[in-house]
Amino acid sequence: MIYIGTSGYSFNDWIGEVYPEGISKSDMLKYYAAVWKFKAVELNFTYYALPSYRTIVSMLRKTPSDFVFSVKLPASVTHEAWKSNLFPEEDVKKTLEALAPMAEEGRLKILLAQFPYSFRDTPANRQYLQLLQEKIDLPIAVEFRHASWNNETTYELLKSCGFTFVIVDEPNLRELFPYVPRLTSNMCYFRLHGRNRDWFNAPEGERYNYKYSDEELEVFAADILHLSNHAMDTFVFFNNCYRGNAVRDALKLRQMIESALL
Repeated sequence: MIYIGTSGYSFNDWIGEVYPEGISKSDMLKYYAAVWKFKAVELNFTYYALPSYRTIVSMLRKTPSDFVFSVKLPASVTHEAWKSNLFPEEDVKKTLEALAPMAEEGRLKILLAQFPYSFRDTPANRQYLQLLQEKIDLPIAVEFRHASWNNETTYELLKSCGFTFVIVDEPNLRELFPYVPRLTSNMCYFRLHGRNRDWFNAPEGERYNYKYSDEELEVFAADILHLSNHAMDTFVFFNNCYRGNAVRDALKLRQMIESALL
């Protein structure tokens, strides 16, 4: 199964661009699933704040039964704990308790561990990845931002931990992780951030200001179709969310893949 969607769905600057004027925040997920007919979404708000059980149940009720979720792990897990060697047991426990209804319905497909640029390939950080595997007994997709992780030892470590390697697309700048389409598990996971050359200097909201060309999307489509033949599930999430570009590109990519499969 190939799931295509966006990283998040609730953005003010999407209103009037891809969402209709006047839409309420509470109706956005329903619109995302019913009108755009996406079958998956990556939840990013869980990085900033622990989800509540009530919020998760509400999301399940607003989407059809075959709609699935990827959920980003909190910042305490990916941006803080590896620096202090104090694993945030309580944050993980609360997150998984809130996600229990999603897991029980078989709609929690994977957790996303997106590590920062400062998380580099060191023996201590490799040990932290192994600790993460010991602490969380659910499928995890691991995203690296720093290019030091782009080596065979890393890919073997991900395989041994049962982690899914996140195939990222981002600007070819400094030591950002390059685009490497490969698998380390029975799941395939693409995260497409855009190629804004001002990545390191742009305000947070504008870092992802980029619209993919048809030629760039065609390269992704070919790689997705190839890798999906070797994976049970393939996830493709656009994170170039500025003013709805992610939605436009996701819809266009989906059309390309559907045409190729005809």
